[in-house]
Amino acid sequence: MRRTDGSNACTARHFALAILLGSVLVVSGPPVRADDLCGATIVEDLKLHHDLTCPGAGLIVGADGITIDLNGYTIAGSGIDVGINVTGKTDVSIRGGTVRGFAAGVRVNTSSDLAIVHNEFVANGEGIDLQSGSVANTIKQNLFRDHTTRAVMLRGGSADNDIHHNTFTGNRVGILVFGGVDNILKKNIVSESSLAGIRLNVIASGNLIKDNLVVSNLAGIEFLVTPTGSAIGNDLVRNTIELNDCGLKGPTAGNRLKKNSFEANGADTCS
Repeated sequence: MRRTDGSNACTARHFALAILLGSVLVVSGPPVRADDLCGATIVEDLKLHHDLTCPGAGLIVGADGITIDLNGYTIAGSGIDVGINVTGKTDVSIRGGTVRGFAAGVRVNTSSDLAIVHNEFVANGEGIDLQSGSVANTIKQNLFRDHTTRAVMLRGGSADNDIHHNTFTGNRVGILVFGGVDNILKKNIVSESSLAGIRLNVIASGNLIKDNLVVSNLAGIEFLVTPTGSAIGNDLVRNTIELNDCGLKGPTAGNRLKKNSFEANGADTCS
């Protein structure tokens, strides 16, 4: 008679549970096939051991207080869906790898105290999309390049987020503050944007844009007026705005500008 020890029984129970939950949890033990993680809901710390190629969704964060360690590997998409989706969570860390080829690399909704650090976002529609209820999150020391819509989006209802020490290059728009309030954009390098390096519109208010290098964009920093309103009450402090076709574009009335430096732009200001 074949004997089944306790270890095998435990493994079988875990495998059955993973099937029932529709999720794959990778924390320790032998690695699973990389693509088995596509669409998985992650409820414990995850450390990738392979590149991951997903025809649809990538990873879904399913618990508070966990770390998604990409460990130098890439999550690649097919131009649709989301690379890493975070909804209704807090104290999550996403770090150390590349997210490319999704409609959105990371999408955050009603979540707080996230740290998105030391990643490379490449050729997504949007790199990071902070939707309503995205509060007090940190995005730092990432590289964003070649995004077809924008690299970072802060929508209405996003507030108190800290975006600093990132590098943006070759995106359509580097950072778009689309109604977000009280966010900090500090010490980023934003270059070669085909539309605007940093753009503010739709009643974006109370945002601090400080000590950024904004260089070689079509428009360096743009204030856009739409039928729903314009950005007011924002502070632009000590930014270096250079070699742009237009350094500062659009009406800045109602915003505070202090000690910004303009160098070798086609025009320092334009409408």
